[in-house]
Amino acid sequence: MTAATLTSETPQQAARRLLAGALREGFEPAALHCYADAHGEPLFWRARLRHPDGRKAIRPIRWSGERFELGEPPAPPDGKPLYRLNELAALPGDPVAVVEGESCADALAALGLLATTSGGADSAGRADWQPLAGRDVSIWRDNDEAGARYAAEVAERLRALDCHVRLVDVAALALPPKGDAVDWLAMHPDATDADVLALATVEPPAATGDGDPPPMAARCLANVKAEPVCWLWPGRIARGKVTVLAGNPGLGKSQITASLAAIVATAGQWPIDRTRAERGAVAFLTAEDDAADTLVPRLKAAGADLSLCHVLDAVRATDREGLPTLRGFDLSRDVSALAEMLTRIGDVRLLVIDPISAYLGGVDSHRNAEVRALLAPLSDMAAALGVAVVAVSHLNKGGGSDALSRVTGSLAFVAAARAAWIVAKDPQDPARRLFLPAKNNLGPDGAGLSFAIEAVTIEGDIETSRIAWHAEPVTITANEALAADGGPDRREEAPQRKEAEEWLAASLSGGPVPSADLLRSAGSVGISRRTLFRAKEALGVAAAKGDFKGGWVWRLPDEECHLGAPRMPAPKTLAPFAESKAASGSSARLSPKSAPVSGVGTLGSTCTADDYRRAAGKMEEKL
Repeated sequence: MTAATLTSETPQQAARRLLAGALREGFEPAALHCYADAHGEPLFWRARLRHPDGRKAIRPIRWSGERFELGEPPAPPDGKPLYRLNELAALPGDPVAVVEGESCADALAALGLLATTSGGADSAGRADWQPLAGRDVSIWRDNDEAGARYAAEVAERLRALDCHVRLVDVAALALPPKGDAVDWLAMHPDATDADVLALATVEPPAATGDGDPPPMAARCLANVKAEPVCWLWPGRIARGKVTVLAGNPGLGKSQITASLAAIVATAGQWPIDRTRAERGAVAFLTAEDDAADTLVPRLKAAGADLSLCHVLDAVRATDREGLPTLRGFDLSRDVSALAEMLTRIGDVRLLVIDPISAYLGGVDSHRNAEVRALLAPLSDMAAALGVAVVAVSHLNKGGGSDALSRVTGSLAFVAAARAAWIVAKDPQDPARRLFLPAKNNLGPDGAGLSFAIEAVTIEGDIETSRIAWHAEPVTITANEALAADGGPDRREEAPQRKEAEEWLAASLSGGPVPSADLLRSAGSVGISRRTLFRAKEALGVAAAKGDFKGGWVWRLPDEECHLGAPRMPAPKTLAPFAESKAASGSSARLSPKSAPVSGVGTLGSTCTADDYRRAAGKMEEKL
């Protein structure tokens, strides 16, 4: 980019335009740091903002070739350029101070020192350190655990480049927690470059073996400083962690994520407690909702600042012929690319993966070990970037009221998540939805919330929907709500299942019947295999192995099991209406699906009633 490119709008003007929303929220410009190439040509800028309440924000800005826009340009193959790279190139071989953050590098440069940084505490692995090869380097880290990790990683990378590395002895500087070079200079306003060069230094920790890291990473807990949980939504969704949001289709899970995104992107107020969110960017990985006709309308209806909302469409790759192509995102191999993209966007507070099952690659979602191995890098990325990851999932169709076991796939999904929230219908009001905690390892056991889904028309003719949160918390638990709901299919199938129970009871009222014939006859009257097995379970029907060429027979639980010649069903004798011997009291009128299988035959030798029941039932369902 040449100087002529900047005549229509300066980077400072562009920053004010692009960050106008944050400025309206009370943020104030703190600095605009320019990253340049070795010749001094600008590559991108990082704008820093501060709020009077102590909040901070960082936004990258780049030149697209036509205009300024938010984000960083793609990193070169060797990594991102170091800050003040043109000065490093102009003074090859000179000693360099590596600090944590551009403000610290600027402060030391103001004293006449050669200083650089790769950015924040998690940036060392993404930078190109080649310009420092062979130099004497002193590392001045921040006074916290993250700074210690940054210094150790930078030291390892520089020693691999034949640098002589020393660490400024931060413990001897009497800095406050998280204090840095800027803080030290504020404490010593008359300090000169000579004073900085005279600061005590120590050797970095020695590497083991031939420069290889130790086989295991370990820390003494006495050296780990306790830190509070950093919340996105206080008490409910934590930054740096994975949270699961699960529910049946059509209940509003995706609308909830749009509501969360709008609150984050506008520094809005959270429901119930009315605390103010910290403004930040939001990223979506969405496999089910189209960005143009679904996601954007929902975000607009929720009031989101779309300039801070991003959708990650695909992963850039090469095909077998080496040509560029695009492919779908895969959690098993693309987390590092995802981290790089979130870093380029800058200050991403919320990442929505909807649904997470769409991005598992070849991983079997029901295998605990595979799922844990898949989610570990995602959790590490969330912690490194301080982003809250909300993974949307569905509920399985197994029924039951244990909320955690109802989340689709392996239990490793909810085990890896620090919180899990269930979306369900209100048993007392079908139009009302519930947002209920099923697990919260980091926050208090709080109440759930309720909401309604409102139909909204935007821009004249675009119909969409949004969440309207209700003001009062709810006390029903996730387990109670799912127990009342009865599972995703149970309420809809209740009449069919009742008919199947009556049909099966009538069919077995004359004695045991081969299961294969029952399945065939049930299908002929419209009873599905799944519904028949549910009816079998509800009635306590026993399955036993007969001596008639190895077939299975079903019998009612109060009968003795006879394993001679079985009763053979005759579907042609089905009556449109018949009386059920299973009905208690007076006879009951049955629908066509409830007509029993009738048959003829005699019964011979006997066995005990429950010899085979448990094992036989399991074996039969596998056949």
